[in-house]
Amino acid sequence: MNPILERVLLEVSQSELIDLGDLDLASKLIIKSVCRGLNIGRAGIWLLTEDNQSIDCFILIDNQTKLNNITLTRSQFPSYFNALDTERIIAASDAITDAATCEFADIYLRPNAITAMLDSPIRHAGKMIGIICCEYKGGQRHWSHDEQAFVSSLADLYGRAVNAKKVKAYQIKLETINTALESEVDNRTAELKKAINDLQSTQAMLIENEKLAALGNLVAGVAHEVNTPLGISVTSTSHCIDELNKIKKRFVASDLSQQDFEEFIETLTDGLYLIERNLSRAAELVHNFKRTAADQLILEKEYVNLTEYLAQISSPLRPLTRKQGIQLDIQISPELYIHSYPGAIAQIFTNLVSNCFRHAFPSDFIGQKRILLGAEICADEIKMFYKDNGIGLSENVKSKIFEPFFTTARNIGGTGLGMSIVHNLVTQKLGGRIEIVSGLNQGFEVDIYIKSIE
Repeated sequence: MNPILERVLLEVSQSELIDLGDLDLASKLIIKSVCRGLNIGRAGIWLLTEDNQSIDCFILIDNQTKLNNITLTRSQFPSYFNALDTERIIAASDAITDAATCEFADIYLRPNAITAMLDSPIRHAGKMIGIICCEYKGGQRHWSHDEQAFVSSLADLYGRAVNAKKVKAYQIKLETINTALESEVDNRTAELKKAINDLQSTQAMLIENEKLAALGNLVAGVAHEVNTPLGISVTSTSHCIDELNKIKKRFVASDLSQQDFEEFIETLTDGLYLIERNLSRAAELVHNFKRTAADQLILEKEYVNLTEYLAQISSPLRPLTRKQGIQLDIQISPELYIHSYPGAIAQIFTNLVSNCFRHAFPSDFIGQKRILLGAEICADEIKMFYKDNGIGLSENVKSKIFEPFFTTARNIGGTGLGMSIVHNLVTQKLGGRIEIVSGLNQGFEVDIYIKSIE
């Protein structure tokens, strides 16, 4: 190829404007390079419509003047379009007489003083999309093979620029989609975080309600249990006051014998002893309830005599089990000491006992209802356990028992949080492990293992 044409072609191929994605800038560069390389003053790029029935002027430069808005149709110039259909270079040395271009003679060539034309197909993705049209003024011109190859190469570079524009458009579209997707992800993430926060708040509220419900049951049971000794104490006090008034009248009337006074002393002593025993019993119930309730609300770590503490926990639970017709027994190894959270332990056993009222003993249960609470040493661990002789669990229920909100008694007020709270307290607060031993009609056992010494 002619060195001048090679140099112009190399400059265009190395220009960043070709791959910038701006088709206007690339088109101007290519047309100006055509004019410089071929030493002509007029050239343009024409693009075929989708139906190949017309060709529109994308850019046309005539001596540095840019022209556009020109359209040529197949119906007007059938011979020219037939030549285009071959997708070959149209090299018309004499455009006025050439079979492919003579149709332009009167309406395009002569008015613009064009005497020779060189049209090279532009291809993109294997399809002809237009032409580079080189127009010469000044008589006939023979287009050399180098000149034809030069224009064909520039047409290929225009195809590269078209591809760059499409790539840029895809990138912009992809960036827009990514931005929209990121925004959507951010929105969904924010919604998810809010939903999680709402769920956690609701769960915390439900757990707190469950704890308060368990304490409420304790309050009701203790209140009922305390009424008995207080009632006896009130009755005994009234009896003592009546006896005192009687002896006082006899004393004022000087009608008090030694035997009457000794009988009064004996009656008053019995009454006061009865009052003392029952008030002590009521005070013990209230004390144990206060300790258990306070421990459940304030979870602090301390050294605890587990033997005494389980006995203390069982005290406010007994009124509840007695009301349900359940026998509550304690089985504890002597003098078990732990450094742990007594409040968590109290809450665990309170939940387990409360849980049995809904699940262990249905209304048609036959036989003595029994619950056994206890603790014993197992190697380097302490095992605390709860056992009942109720209806037990199926394998399906046992596999889901620690899932939050899973319950088989929702119709009678079950929330499905009792065993979930127990599991979390054992594994997270006490740092222990929990095992379930149960089968249908085989009772229910919960074994809790914690370290004996930390």
